[in-house]
Amino acid sequence: MAKQLNIDLLRTFHAVARFQRFNEAAEHVHRSASTITTQIQKLEEQIGQRLFSRNNQGVALTPYGRKLLGETTEFLKSHDRLLISLMPQRMQGKIRLGVPDTYAPAFIQAFLPRLIADNPLLELEVEARTSGELLNLFTANHLDLTITVTAHPLAQGERLGAVQPLWVAAEHFDYPPNAPLPVTVPIAGCPYRAAALQALKDHGVYHRLVLESPNSSAVEACVRSGMAVGLMEQSRMGEGLKHLPDLPPLPAQHLYLLCDTGNALALHLHEQIRHFKV
Repeated sequence: MAKQLNIDLLRTFHAVARFQRFNEAAEHVHRSASTITTQIQKLEEQIGQRLFSRNNQGVALTPYGRKLLGETTEFLKSHDRLLISLMPQRMQGKIRLGVPDTYAPAFIQAFLPRLIADNPLLELEVEARTSGELLNLFTANHLDLTITVTAHPLAQGERLGAVQPLWVAAEHFDYPPNAPLPVTVPIAGCPYRAAALQALKDHGVYHRLVLESPNSSAVEACVRSGMAVGLMEQSRMGEGLKHLPDLPPLPAQHLYLLCDTGNALALHLHEQIRHFKV
């Protein structure tokens, strides 16, 4: 193995790992696809390991590629944070940030004003959508940073912790014992939806969907009205709701912060956003 790894090659490697296609990675780092291919080959030769497996759909990380990705992510962040700290000018420009719809109210009310005040020269654009949509937008380079919830660990990004969804209902909620359980869920793209419906199916719980919506406020309103049971973390329950421990347990999910490590503005905000508490 080479005695030192080239920062430029590592940055290209991270771009290919993110987009899983050489053409998209080439556009992101402003190089030709042939140059990207050459750089990946050179990096593979340096370390003596295959980093990607190729197929008709694109590329996928090999086990060693996943290992290298995990071990160099913080290294690149530290390198770029050092460069940022040495810049005499204040950070300015446009930055695109994604926040899951369920966390958007708390983020906008309690966290966003301070973020804007601390970074007055940044033009912040916020997208509030389902975690699945945000992950797709980030992969397609339509977001520079995003908070997202996933059912499985991700190869990239910083894991901020675990979140535990609970079955909740209004305190006055009640339904006939032989009737189907009325349920409200987010639209496809939220990992809670898939986990909840699978848990009901696995445990044979007779149920019906009362409301599906991409809007978390509509789902919560349906729960608080007493029309259906839904999903929520305990920290978001507030008054008027109760936990339903008799329903099938739900698996914990993973909370991640994804950042374009090649974007100085994104790295500048990364350290502040990672302290957001859901």
